[in-house]
Amino acid sequence: MFADCQWIRDIDHRISAAIVFFVLALLLNNGEKRRLFSLRAILSLLVMCAVSWGIRYLSDAFARHLYAQALGYSFLLLAYYLLFVGASSFCFRARQTETVYNGLLALTIFKVAWNGFKTGSSILLVNRLQALWGEYSIAGSLVSYLVYFAVCVTLCLLYRQLVREPPSHVDRRVMIILTAVFLTVQMMLEFFGHVFAAESNALLLYYLCALLYTILNYAALLMIAAIDSFRHENRTMHDFISNKMRYYEMSHDGIVALQTKCHDLKHQIQAIRSEAGKAKFDEYLNELEDSINEYSTVVECGNETLDIVLTEKNILCYSNQVKFSYMIDGSLFAFLTEREIYSLFGNALDNALEAVTKIEDPALRMITLKSNVRGELVVLQVENTYAGDMSLAEDELPHTTKTGSGHGFGLRSIQRLAEKHGGMMSVRADKGVFKLSVVMKPPRK
Repeated sequence: MFADCQWIRDIDHRISAAIVFFVLALLLNNGEKRRLFSLRAILSLLVMCAVSWGIRYLSDAFARHLYAQALGYSFLLLAYYLLFVGASSFCFRARQTETVYNGLLALTIFKVAWNGFKTGSSILLVNRLQALWGEYSIAGSLVSYLVYFAVCVTLCLLYRQLVREPPSHVDRRVMIILTAVFLTVQMMLEFFGHVFAAESNALLLYYLCALLYTILNYAALLMIAAIDSFRHENRTMHDFISNKMRYYEMSHDGIVALQTKCHDLKHQIQAIRSEAGKAKFDEYLNELEDSINEYSTVVECGNETLDIVLTEKNILCYSNQVKFSYMIDGSLFAFLTEREIYSLFGNALDNALEAVTKIEDPALRMITLKSNVRGELVVLQVENTYAGDMSLAEDELPHTTKTGSGHGFGLRSIQRLAEKHGGMMSVRADKGVFKLSVVMKPPRK
């Protein structure tokens, strides 16, 4: 009969989970798409379906014993997770921790849909009710797809509402342990689910417990992302407050130093008026010029928060013999919060300062900051010289020379900020000059 379709048994049932995982890869990944994304996505779907079909075929054909089949299906779950991670990395630019986390989330969402569908079927079976769908039937396939996609879309939308971004700052060792625990438990549940398939009452109890567990897993993953986001915001706020305090300290120190300079200038003026001072006139002028240069580092660009950042970096440039030039209209960045301004300009100029201070010849130490408007877009460009060779990573971000757990975070933070405001970030290194471009689209007033 057409309802008992061999194609559904031999093809669809062996690739349906791969299709669901592919859809989840598209729904959960919000990173920048790689070049030739459509071609990459099609290739990923084909590979996922081929691997899924191959493993299911081998398991059905050669695993005759119940426990062997259960073991094969549990390892198939691991294969789906690895396929998801591989497809995500192949199609999107994202941090490794984000991809691993999204893989766990996709696996959990899939199992919520699977366990929910099987729980409903088991309830009907226990009560000896005829289901609207049958095993290996077109109706059964369509209903299962409907349930999977409805649950996947619902849980993905809920995830988007509750979580601002995947946890990208979790320690790698913690993520490895978390992944190992989640996968091991899910594989064990998959194994026992196939072992208990013979008893309808036991099967219903199993699927109810598995459904509850996967829902708790989903909640735990959301909590992990929320905690990571909270810790990141706290760290950002701490840096924000530290920058504010440092500026106030600089202002206080500057006022005290200015008072001292004014007091010294009074004595120098009196000395110049004396006969002995006329011989040292040029020397006094040089000292006066140095004093003026020291206090000409204050920046005013039309944005109070940006003035603070640029003044601090300008002083650092002056003290490190770095030529810092800027043509910037601070009002263009009024749509950014104070923390976002600190993050954008602070990270960009800190990276530039780190690079130029490694140049031995002070005459070659240069940083340029420019901003302009292109249509509805605000463009920020930061250029700096650097010494030696600079290699770009696979994600087109430069390899960092910093040590510690926070290395590489600066440019990632800038990239995320640009994407948040409907733009993008690009970097280029050419002939000893590193160029950072950030494009953002301010909200319409």
